[in-house]
Amino acid sequence: MLAVVGYLTTAAGIRFPGAEDVPDGLAAFPALWATDDGRNVIGQMAAFVLVAEFANRDWTGKAEFDGDYRNGQLDFGWDKQTDEWKIKKRNIELNNGRAAQMGILGLVVHEMMGNSILPNGYLPGQV
Repeated sequence: MLAVVGYLTTAAGIRFPGAEDVPDGLAAFPALWATDDGRNVIGQMAAFVLVAEFANRDWTGKAEFDGDYRNGQLDFGWDKQTDEWKIKKRNIELNNGRAAQMGILGLVVHEMMGNSILPNGYLPGQV
């Protein structure tokens, strides 16, 4: 869902200071590779993904199920719930994740096809 929000935010013209000249959509990647600062940004993104992946592993062996990254911490009442409730909540979260993936996939595919599904016929990455 965060990917969809970021895509729509940059399509609206909102940028971080210093990144006003970076295009939106998939055109951002070639623009970032073209400069040293841009390559640093891509490196920072890759480093963040690696750190997030390692930090969210089940290092303790206490995972209740695949994808349980609590590592024995952050209960917030989860352990007090019934198994049926837990399964229902996990399925809701999986379906929300699938919907978010289809949302960003739809935006990217339409951009690559050259068909705008955004208001006013705006097509990201186009000048």
